[in-house]
Amino acid sequence: MSSHDLNIFNRIKIGIIGCGHLGQAILESLINHGFQKENLFISYRGNPSTYEKIEKMRLTMCISKNEKVFNEADVIFITTKPQDVISLKEIPISPNKLIVSCLAGLSVEILKNIFKTDICRMMLSGPDTIVAEKGVATIYPYNELVGRILSKMNLRIFEISHEKDVDIFTAGVCLPAALLQEDNEVIIKEAIHEIEQEWARFLDLYEWAKIILPSFATEDEKVEYIARMITKGGVTEAIIDSLKSGELFVTALRKGITRSKEISRQISNSILN
Repeated sequence: MSSHDLNIFNRIKIGIIGCGHLGQAILESLINHGFQKENLFISYRGNPSTYEKIEKMRLTMCISKNEKVFNEADVIFITTKPQDVISLKEIPISPNKLIVSCLAGLSVEILKNIFKTDICRMMLSGPDTIVAEKGVATIYPYNELVGRILSKMNLRIFEISHEKDVDIFTAGVCLPAALLQEDNEVIIKEAIHEIEQEWARFLDLYEWAKIILPSFATEDEKVEYIARMITKGGVTEAIIDSLKSGELFVTALRKGITRSKEISRQISNSILN
């Protein structure tokens, strides 16, 4: 990263609204890579266990109300549950703020209607990969400043040209679990190359997934690891359930992509209605 990039990293103020696993991982990575604590603003819903984790990171002085985050921070990462975003709608936002949405399923169009300011979406691999400097991310539409921040956090950025490719990327970050469930390399590669026809970077995402795969001493450890990666009703669950039922790897991936689209529609409808 150039000295110009480093100056930007040290000068901007970053807010994080929502401090669950993802928000905490972003915070930890920022701090680990030299971001100044006095330039951080954090809001959360008051969960005592969340406070304990913030305290452990020595960031209690950064805890702020949402109003202050929207007023003081230059770049604001939204890492709450998608359904909680409506509670932020009426909070005034100072001019020239950039909202970075990590909310699954909410399009840029819907987000702009809610926040009335500059918006980009960001999808990330799991919090553990972010902290371990093995994470991947995508930004839509691409934003140079956000790209610099993520690069400083040692996250690998996969650029996409169309918002619909967010769904393919989302299925792609579930590949580590899928590769632990399916071990036929020929079938896997055929599936990867088929999905690659729809998004050219999918092969690179597959190579990333292979690199970060952990090793296990027993089969039970592997099964437990896969289970931890599954969220009820989520994309990983759709892929793993498909593989367990005996369907082809490409079918499982397509079911993951379809599930991502379904989640988007469900969340969008709940926000709009």
